[in-house]
Amino acid sequence: MRYISTKEAVGKKLGYDTTLVTPDGATTLLPRGHIITQEDIPKLLNSGVYYVWIDEGEKEEDLMYEWEITPYIASKICGDNIEIVQGKQGITMLYSKLPGVLSLDVESIINFNLNQKVYLITKNKFDAFGRNELVGSVEVIPFSMHKNDVESIIPSKKLIDIIPFKYRKVGVVITGTEIYEGRKKDAYLPVIQDKAKKYEWEVINSEIVPDDEEMISKAILRARDNGAEGIIVTGGTSVDPTDRTFLAIKKVAKIIAYGIPMKPTTMSIIALMGNIPVFGVSAGGIYYKDYNSIDKVFTRLMAGIIPSPRDIAEIGIGGISWNFNPKMKLQTVENE
Repeated sequence: MRYISTKEAVGKKLGYDTTLVTPDGATTLLPRGHIITQEDIPKLLNSGVYYVWIDEGEKEEDLMYEWEITPYIASKICGDNIEIVQGKQGITMLYSKLPGVLSLDVESIINFNLNQKVYLITKNKFDAFGRNELVGSVEVIPFSMHKNDVESIIPSKKLIDIIPFKYRKVGVVITGTEIYEGRKKDAYLPVIQDKAKKYEWEVINSEIVPDDEEMISKAILRARDNGAEGIIVTGGTSVDPTDRTFLAIKKVAKIIAYGIPMKPTTMSIIALMGNIPVFGVSAGGIYYKDYNSIDKVFTRLMAGIIPSPRDIAEIGIGGISWNFNPKMKLQTVENE
């Protein structure tokens, strides 16, 4: 591999993926292996490519190039539930093979990235994913590295994997006297059904009950008796005197947390009834249906991960989610 002036490269085999950057994003201008033509020269020069690597001469035996480095390292640091897909321009993408939550060895990833030549770039620890979703990437900075240098930065253990969901059967208790009496149509069950489809859960039963402690508690127990492995109770989690969900859950389950440091759906409840997670989600999840505490916390519970008080506290760092709209919480002050 050697580099030459672009103007002298006609008829040569391109040795790497050249990049085209536009306001719409970056893409490959000409791929590795392409035989450069006279018509390609203006394209390359217009993109600022005045010199190119060409595939010519003998390869040095102790060298690895960008398209070899990242899939090789990915194979060493990824667990069995991560699919490794080689991309272009020295990037290898990492996808979830199955639904679950992301497991990261955070300290080891930081130490690995200190090598400053090859980086593991990921989504957040315990983020939840459906099947075949992007969870991270491995990217190399130099065009080539000596094999010994590549081997020297590989850790002795896996750094990233997907923890599959341990539980799949979900029971749903919809609270709200106005819904129970037919004054208002429930909008929460479709939201939960969509999430169940993404995470490959099964909603095995749902029940609408009024804002009554006893009736909510009995509905939770019925969901358990019907085979639910995780139970979601919707609405009634605020401090409004009508809201009785917290007290109802407390009757039948051990409360782990009342309130989660995230926006939206801060007023959510984490509890355990034996080994069965019971999760009270605030009504805000109807508006914030794309992402709320069901995705952030209930998914962990369905993977068999019970958060400690510190785990819950750490959610506040980065806890304002991408879809939160602060305007909904601002107080309007009328001019006198």
